[in-house]
Parts: sequence; structure tokens; C-alpha cells
Amino acid sequence: MDQEDGRISCQTASGDRVQISLTAGTLFWAAITLMRLFLGAWMLNSGYSYWAQEFGLPPAFPQPFGTLPASNQLLVTMVEVGLFDFVKTVEIIGGLCLILGVFVPAATLLLLPVSAVVFYNAVFLNLRTDRLFDPTYMGVSCLYMNVIIALAYVRYYLPMLSLRSAPGDGFRGE
Repeated sequence: MDQEDGRISCQTASGDRVQISLTAGTLFWAAITLMRLFLGAWMLNSGYSYWAQEFGLPPAFPQPFGTLPASNQLLVTMVEVGLFDFVKTVEIIGGLCLILGVFVPAATLLLLPVSAVVFYNAVFLNLRTDRLFDPTYMGVSCLYMNVIIALAYVRYYLPMLSLRSAPGDGFRGE
């Protein structure tokens, strides 16, 4: 393994030489990839923990139902009306997409409302505004990471922002 001019190079067992440039772009890509994998794993774990209990298996961690009445009311109501099943399924699907690196722009948008509700519940309903900028608190970090990942994939969303649009050619019956 050699280092020169901000590049790391090494030789593989087959004799091929591999070089990685440590540029701002490479570091940005690595940071986004790590956030994507971490958020995906957290969402997958959260969804699994809920469904594991539903099938009589031990959860990876127990589902908290709020420490204050407003938080508890939100979460219990979501369970009672069946929305929690949907949310936990979305967490599993979105988490898998982020981990596997497939449909990442769509998965990021799919998980954004989930992250926003987690954030709202953690910060405002549980009155944890003191942890608003605590990167170790997943109640806020999941939204921050989700937004950062979405911004990294903004080029995929820009075509949706056209002021005037029409259905594609396949829908005109031509």
C-alpha cells in the first residue's frame, strides 16, 4: 500500500493496481454512503423489531411507546388504527433499499415522512429539545441523515419540479 499526492494505491493478489483518490468528492461519496448504510440499518432494525414481536420472535430492541402522554397517545393511536403496521413495513422496504443501494432516491423520499414523525415525536412530544443537535440521538439523526441523503440525490428529484407538465408519450394512446 503506497500513499502519494492524496492517492492510496495497493496491489491485488492478481497483480492489478488499485488507486483511490482522497478528494473532496471521494470523501463526500464515502460520507453519504456511510449515512445511507447507517440509516438503512436503523430503519431495517426498527421495522424488524416491531414485526418480530408480532410473530412471537424476540425484537432487536423493544419498541418505545413514548415517555410522555402526548407521545404515547400518538404511538398507541397509530397501532390501533393500523398505521404502525404500514410504517414498520415502509421502514423495512426503505431500509433494505438503502442498504442494497437500489432505488435510493425513491427510498429516501419514502422514508422522509417516517423520519419526520420520529423527529417530531422525539423532540416535541417527548420534550427533548435539548437533544436537537445530538448526533448520537437517533430521534433527530434519522431525519438529518435522511435530508442530507435526499440532498445528495437532488438531481433525481429536479425533473419532478417542472412548473407545467403532461403525461408521458405512453399515456397519450399514440
